[in-house]
Amino acid sequence: MIRKALLAIAAIVLVLSGVLVFNTLRFESKQESIEPVALDSLKKRSLERLQKAIQYQTISYGDSTRFDSTAFVGFRNFLSSAYPLVHAALTREVVGKYSLLYRWEGMHPELRPVILMAHQDVVPIEEATRSRWTIDPFGGIVKDNAIWGRGTADDKINLIAILEAVEKLLVQRFSPDRTIYLAFGHDEELGGKGAAALAALLKRRGVKADMVLDEGGIITTDKIPQFERPVALLGTSEKGYMSLELTVEKAGGHSSQPDPETAIDILLKAVQRIRENPFDTDLSESTRGFLEYLGPEMPFSRKIVFANPWLFSGVIKKIYESTPSGNAIIRTTAVPTIISAGVKDNVIPAVASATVNFRLLPGDKGADIIERVKRLIADDRVKVNIHNGFLAEASQVSPVDGYGFQHVSRVVRESFPRAVVAPFLMIGGTDSRHFGEISDNIIKFSPMVDPEGYHGIDEHVSLESYRLAIGFYDRLIRNLN
Repeated sequence: MIRKALLAIAAIVLVLSGVLVFNTLRFESKQESIEPVALDSLKKRSLERLQKAIQYQTISYGDSTRFDSTAFVGFRNFLSSAYPLVHAALTREVVGKYSLLYRWEGMHPELRPVILMAHQDVVPIEEATRSRWTIDPFGGIVKDNAIWGRGTADDKINLIAILEAVEKLLVQRFSPDRTIYLAFGHDEELGGKGAAALAALLKRRGVKADMVLDEGGIITTDKIPQFERPVALLGTSEKGYMSLELTVEKAGGHSSQPDPETAIDILLKAVQRIRENPFDTDLSESTRGFLEYLGPEMPFSRKIVFANPWLFSGVIKKIYESTPSGNAIIRTTAVPTIISAGVKDNVIPAVASATVNFRLLPGDKGADIIERVKRLIADDRVKVNIHNGFLAEASQVSPVDGYGFQHVSRVVRESFPRAVVAPFLMIGGTDSRHFGEISDNIIKFSPMVDPEGYHGIDEHVSLESYRLAIGFYDRLIRNLN
């Protein structure tokens, strides 16, 4: 009897091993073989124009009263003078006072257009950290083979590289087959009302685009653990965004006579319940695509795991959960970002509030998250409202077999021949989320290699990245023909 059981177990193991090996052997590379193209060297004038662009302090402050319109108007005028052919050959509209929409008329109006996006604004410099910057944050300084300053990586490199490529093509008397729009919002860092206005305008005009390309993933040489080749991360979807404000009102009083439970106590318990009960993990469509594109390029011992997610999904999720960035890809995250209470050290506050930021995984809806939070807190004394009334659901997923992903993927392979292309889920937000009704093919990709200092200190990007970015957009536009 025992012998039969052992034989049965051995047979099951043998069959399972055979299935795993079979799936792994047929887990073939999805990287298209394309002849690389030599890109031009970086011109001095191109570099000077990016340096000048960084010097315009087009800052999006959280406080609207600090908005400096002169910086945005100055930047707009700078673009007009720096790119004369662009402004002669393309029509330009100013939308919502500061956002810009350019139209480059194609020779074949029956073809659907393409939209290239970037944003003009940058985040402010945190005053407490200004002394820790090693250069002038708005100097556009070049050192150590990189260009430094706020906006170099996010997102003026894309905006200027697009215009550099278009100006160069116009010098060469290039004419696109299909119409190309350049859409440059002015307040992406505040939620993108400018981009929403651009999208609404295009929708009213009946525009349906074959592709929208906005900022997003990068080419990374060190962000994918135990993966030796560079990886070009093409965002095919992005997480949603919502902050909830938790408010507790309870009689305060003198700190010498505290109640057993204060407004702050109630609030902190509510926040703790949210933090101690994370959302369930899930491999979204974009994340599954990421595994399908990178898995075949891995050594056999790791390839077998990604070739058989039906068996190893738990292992894969554990790998992702081991880092904050990986954890953010497989679940809706929740973190308190603002806590407010009290005006004096000997006064028990009557009102305490906390803002908790949620980044929504595709499939998790804002309304469902609110209900879940209320159930977790289970305390009617805690009022739950959407902070500033702003809710952006997770974006639709652009198909990897669609025009957008396939076209961008080919250009990446031409411009960065060593890079492995993979779809992925953007955990941050972009202006392109407003363009869901304009195109089913929205790709989020910034053609630069491992920039540093996003929203932080000493933001900079290599000169080689800037050269590659100009070449990338040049190839992208040429290949549309």
